[in-house]
Amino acid sequence: MFSITGQLLKAYPETKVDQETGEESVKYRIQLLGDIPLRDGSGTRYDMVTLTVESMRPYAEHVGKRISVPFGFFAPSKGQVITFVPKGSTPQILAA
Repeated sequence: MFSITGQLLKAYPETKVDQETGEESVKYRIQLLGDIPLRDGSGTRYDMVTLTVESMRPYAEHVGKRISVPFGFFAPSKGQVITFVPKGSTPQILAA
């Protein structure tokens, strides 16, 4: 499992409607301004990452703070990468 550290910018619900059935579903997402390590080991760069989470509850109260969370990813089709925080994971709050 990988982990990402950064500033939690936003936690929000995203409602999607199935085109065929009209059924609504809600996914919860967080956005982190993450510290991404550089390949050559010379430091990090900043990149905003949007992750799917099980619930907004553990994250909503920490918006603006530095956190670290485990995350996973998979590619269901060419050119598409899905990122997520594993179920049951909670953010680790870091000192500023």
